[in-house]
Amino acid sequence: MFETVARKKGETMTLKSEPIKTIKKIVIFFDICSSTSILEDLIRTENEQLWRNFLIEFKNYLWGKRFSVGFEMYKFLGDGWILLLDPQSEGMEIFQLLEKLSDKFVSLYRRHIRNVLTTRIATIGLTFGMDIGSCIKFKMNKRLEYVGRPLNVAGRLQDAIGQRDKKPQNKGLVSRNLYATFADQRKIKRKYTILRVRRQLKNISGGEDYRCLKVKLK
Repeated sequence: MFETVARKKGETMTLKSEPIKTIKKIVIFFDICSSTSILEDLIRTENEQLWRNFLIEFKNYLWGKRFSVGFEMYKFLGDGWILLLDPQSEGMEIFQLLEKLSDKFVSLYRRHIRNVLTTRIATIGLTFGMDIGSCIKFKMNKRLEYVGRPLNVAGRLQDAIGQRDKKPQNKGLVSRNLYATFADQRKIKRKYTILRVRRQLKNISGGEDYRCLKVKLK
């Protein structure tokens, strides 16, 4: 247990005097493609509540999946989430989860959003970035927080999918060191297209081409 200290407003924080606690996690960033364009269109027609309701319903679906698959909904990013998984998770299980999330997103988008938009949104779907490694775990303002390289890498990978791909939706970039941990690679390759790619990741690997793998979920 972390030793904590009470602040004036009842906050609890990890103390600087405590030893650093690290925990290994698989980190998944995922993002909604074209979210800014979608929201701007909805605001123009005073339908922004549809976006709120869409996000709430998608969050409820995600919440319902957390125990069956075994992930922590770490943080909402405004147009996506960060998920944390056990480092022993199977690759097929992870990719099947992401495929289901992609399908649910499209279903909810068609039901709640598409018919009220006044402009054409070309890119619809989710993009994913994944890495594995040790994260520093601590408490700040009563919430568990994590920092570490895998969060940075996963976030950069998710953002880099569109660098050399005009149709980035429903695809993910996976670090090579994460993919190497999957004992079920043969099973994965029978269902999903896995490609070796390179991407430029800001502030990662000194700006050199970062070698990773792209998975096509659909």
